[in-house]
Amino acid sequence: MTESTKLSGGQRFGQWILKGEKALGAGGNGEVWLAENSKGIKAALKFLHIENIETKRATRFRDEIHFLTKEKDRPGILPLIDNHPPDDRPWFSTPFANCFKDLKLAGAEKLPQLVRYIEAVARTLVNLHKKENWHRDLKPENLFILDDVPVIGDFGLVSFPEKQAKTSDSEAVGTRNYTAPELEANAEHKPADKADVFSLSKTFWVLASGQLPPQGPLRMDEPYLQFSRQCNHPKAFHFDGLLERGTKNNPDDRPSMLEFAGELSEWLNPPTNETFKTDLTALSKEYENVFEVADRVKRDRDELIAAAKAVLVSFEPVLKQIAARIEECTKIETYVGSAYDLEIHQFIELWGGVRLVSRDTKGVRVTIVKDWAAFLQSFVQVEALENDTIRVVAGHIVETTAHGSRFCGVTPVWIKEITALRGSAQLANESEIFRAGLLNNLNPAISAFGESVKKLPQ
Repeated sequence: MTESTKLSGGQRFGQWILKGEKALGAGGNGEVWLAENSKGIKAALKFLHIENIETKRATRFRDEIHFLTKEKDRPGILPLIDNHPPDDRPWFSTPFANCFKDLKLAGAEKLPQLVRYIEAVARTLVNLHKKENWHRDLKPENLFILDDVPVIGDFGLVSFPEKQAKTSDSEAVGTRNYTAPELEANAEHKPADKADVFSLSKTFWVLASGQLPPQGPLRMDEPYLQFSRQCNHPKAFHFDGLLERGTKNNPDDRPSMLEFAGELSEWLNPPTNETFKTDLTALSKEYENVFEVADRVKRDRDELIAAAKAVLVSFEPVLKQIAARIEECTKIETYVGSAYDLEIHQFIELWGGVRLVSRDTKGVRVTIVKDWAAFLQSFVQVEALENDTIRVVAGHIVETTAHGSRFCGVTPVWIKEITALRGSAQLANESEIFRAGLLNNLNPAISAFGESVKKLPQ
């Protein structure tokens, strides 16, 4: 670069005057300077390096301007102010914003704020992905806060439907250790929605830990790579599984950006009007390193079963309360133990579908026997499924039988069901709602039981 083409503070470009003695940042494609206009408005000016004017990087630079012009009204994107695309010195301007990497977001006390920021970025990406727009270079340096709103910047590697391919088959795109494996070669011909999930997962880990991005997937069997080991927040363990899935080598094994954003939202929005609260943190930590066995397949299966059992145990205090209330109301001794007669609520394993790993139940049962019999059963059933999900069914049912025959009449007074990923915030939230629901719907269940007893033949 010659002295005549070198950028420096005080130079004017359109309405903007460059500020400072050096660029805010620079890369192989160009550099970014702080600038200000006559009204005192600050902006970031991105310049293409002069030596890149005759290369495909110049076309990418103009593609970025085209994309930002096309998406100028989309929330969540660092907006374009103005631009100068001619060949003499291409540049464009965006509002000056604070970069994520400068906000010191590491640590347990900052985790809720960081999750809000990453969730907002993920929601913006969900909307971009709907139009097959892939960012392909997500990292802390390309995320910003503008007017207290998280926004995405630096779309120099963006891919959108009308864009002409610029990347050779052997060329990788993105930044080392943030880039998904599928973008390391022949990147221009591949959808990159799951690649953005990979990069955002790595970005989340880096910002929360304050560490450099590790190479490869964020595997839960490597203690250093576990999110909860890097961020000592009591609910950080919910993200261990999410980031492992988000950085799987096979894109098909990763969640969609919508699923990724949904789990962040679940973490941020626990139930607030529940009657009963149970903190699963201690149980989850207790089971964290219980099954240290050489065979990871067996360990994963054991950990899945342990997580399902922990969910079941979390319902025990509620069932004890229910037993006490039923006895107080009916003056009849209740049975507390395994639930039964739940065949109609069991998981149906379809041919070639998800297989059942384990099933366990707990219930409270009260019975009145005449010639016929009436039963009230409050129950929870927890199933571990082979695809690393847990199914929870909870409710109250009233049954009547004649001379020992079953299912003469089954009335589901209140039944709820959820299937969610092991260790997810969604599973924790829904289980808490189910526990409150069992208590809140006990009175209608007892009333239905009473009506059933009244109808028994004398």
